Amino acid sequence: MYPLSGKSSPPFARYVLVPLLALVAAGAFVSRQEADRRWDATVDVAPAVGEQLTAHGGAGGAVAGVPYHRLTPGECFDIDRAAPGTVVRRACDRPHDAQLVAVVHLTGEHRTDLRIRDAAAALCREPLRRKASAQPRGTRWTTFVQYPYRSGYLLGSDAVACSLTAHATPGAAPRRLTTPLR
Repeated sequence: MYPLSGKSSPPFARYVLVPLLALVAAGAFVSRQEADRRWDATVDVAPAVGEQLTAHGGAGGAVAGVPYHRLTPGECFDIDRAAPGTVVRRACDRPHDAQLVAVVHLTGEHRTDLRIRDAAAALCREPLRRKASAQPRGTRWTTFVQYPYRSGYLLGSDAVACSLTAHATPGAAPRRLTTPLR
């Protein structure tokens, strides 16, 4: 019934508007931190040949991971393959998977996860080239770009992490960095 009128509400209001309003209200309560934790993605998430998937976080005194967008340029980390979008901070003078070169931010409208991935890769291209060119001659690097899924981007997560990792040879054991990048 319409309030104060005594008439029944039309089916459109009852079956479309009310559930839609409930959905919008529920979405308003999702915190940004929760959204960031759930909807982050990475370009490279498959394990290298011979690599085992191991969680870095959790119980038993293991180091807990942090969302990638909480790193600052120059920090070194291990990729937490058990929790995409999460990394484990490491000292740069100890073995580590990658080093963060830059944090950039997406802008504009991106209609798909693929378009967000492409935009993130384009934003990282120049800072990663500059950093790689400053490294010792003859070294090879692989880029590692972390970005939000579209659903996270729509909720305000726009940070993109641009990192360099050691180049892995297919079929060989994974390589790790042991010193900070120049």
